[in-house]
Amino acid sequence: MNGRKPLIAFLGSLPPPAGGFSVGLQRLTEGLEAEGYDYKVYDLLNKRRTSPGGSENIGNRLWWLLRYFLSAGEDLICCHYLDWRIRTAVGMMALLGKKTLISIGGQSLSDSLEKGSWFRRKLIALALRHYSFVIAHNHAINQLCLSLGVKDERLAIIPGFIPPRLKESDIAAIPQEIGEFMASHNPVITANAFDTVFYRGQDLYGLDLCLDLCARLKDAYPGIGFVFSLSRVGDKSYFHKMMQKIAENHLEDNFRFVTGDYQFYPILMKSQVFVRPTNTDGDAVSLREALYFKVPSVASDVVPRPEGTILFKNRDIDDLTEKVKGLLDNYEQHKKDLDSVRIEDNAGKLIEVYRKVLSRGER
Repeated sequence: MNGRKPLIAFLGSLPPPAGGFSVGLQRLTEGLEAEGYDYKVYDLLNKRRTSPGGSENIGNRLWWLLRYFLSAGEDLICCHYLDWRIRTAVGMMALLGKKTLISIGGQSLSDSLEKGSWFRRKLIALALRHYSFVIAHNHAINQLCLSLGVKDERLAIIPGFIPPRLKESDIAAIPQEIGEFMASHNPVITANAFDTVFYRGQDLYGLDLCLDLCARLKDAYPGIGFVFSLSRVGDKSYFHKMMQKIAENHLEDNFRFVTGDYQFYPILMKSQVFVRPTNTDGDAVSLREALYFKVPSVASDVVPRPEGTILFKNRDIDDLTEKVKGLLDNYEQHKKDLDSVRIEDNAGKLIEVYRKVLSRGER
């Protein structure tokens, strides 16, 4: 590369809004910058280009992608976006001699295959096989990629979790009312969601289950507080319905939403319990973050979860209540059990993959 620093492009999104992929990409680029790499993030959700030097708008996504497909000049192009069309286009850029990498989490790949036509499935598989490297966030995704013909030597299982760099600005940004609410309630349970989203006709992030859980625990724990962090409210009708449910269950003094573009970790660090009642998932960043901060955590059994997680049956409010109550009734023991749980910082592994792909002579 003629003595210059390699330039890495990311096609994805950055906060706001804060979701698992956007927060993960933000932390990854911070790590790359610290290691001396130059990068650009083409934020396809917010339609802007971001780099250490600033940001600019990119306009219409598909028109921009067509031009970028033909003219991209970065040394490595990384896809962190869920849209199968973007993923396919980046993979096929290898035909133009580009080095490409994709990071895959959640159900996005299997959903794209399941819901697509025969032609779409063939196109996705072809594009995946052309990527220089594929990072799968869990074993199931790794196996799916192998079944599609991705070579084992171009594939690795690396969870997306990178711990946050604790910043006073992130902590100070949390609304004062939320800090006071958490300080005046015990125990405090937290959960989070990127948006009000439905998956196969059900609340993906389990906001409805969180409200039911709070109502069921209130008799045994009258001082309970529940903080639900919601980056954005897409379905306003459903959100209004949940607000009505709070009133119907007399939870006005026990349940709070944090809506907007706040980092979740300052809230998580001050909570006693974290719940992840999703009805589908990838390798959830917020769950690993909770365990990293030694916050006892209960999550649905829809996917394999990290060591230390207490599992409940998906969408089963009785089992969720039983597991959380059991945790609270024996809290100190559960807290102590997390002392032996190690949640790995994956920044080093990820950066090493980028280094190796960049150093290859071929794409």
